[in-house]
Amino acid sequence: MAKENTSMYIILGLLEHEDLSGYDIKKKIDFMISHFWEIGYGQIYPTLKTMEENGMITKKVSETSKGPEKNLYSITDSGREVLKEWLLLPEAKEYTKYEILVKLFFGKLVSEEENRKRIELFQERHLQNAAIMKMFRTNLEQVLKESEDHLYYYLTVLFGEKIYNAYIEWAKEAEELLGKKNENDNLHKGDNE
Repeated sequence: MAKENTSMYIILGLLEHEDLSGYDIKKKIDFMISHFWEIGYGQIYPTLKTMEENGMITKKVSETSKGPEKNLYSITDSGREVLKEWLLLPEAKEYTKYEILVKLFFGKLVSEEENRKRIELFQERHLQNAAIMKMFRTNLEQVLKESEDHLYYYLTVLFGEKIYNAYIEWAKEAEELLGKKNENDNLHKGDNE
């Protein structure tokens, strides 16, 4: 079975809301969607080309008073149907890849200090992400009734907030366990002396 191009559906979903340039699509993905799905420029432009060739989107040149001309993409009725069909399909699999866990799995091969630093950096990163989710949640709570879309955005933000808080709690517990291991190791060293 061919790998599904989720990027296409994300782009269609963004274009459902408004016409966007490739650059604007990337900015929206980086700001709103990269917390749960990453897409690079190397995926966006080939996907836009394929979608245009398949009649899911149209492209027009936008002349603005600021800066050079840019291509604006719009979703077509056909693209809307493709998006709706995909939204009705069950999820194939939730993908989880945690490089930190792979490295900690083999953690005895490096110093405890290296493992601690890795966990601290992980925690710092996700403290920042949790703060972003909190900001999104606060902003969305103020406009929740203005648009049905806001409720669905809010659901993804709640999920993100719960996940990032779980990461933070795990990091705290992992640091405590490494601290206890260190205490036990020092006790055993003292016994052997």
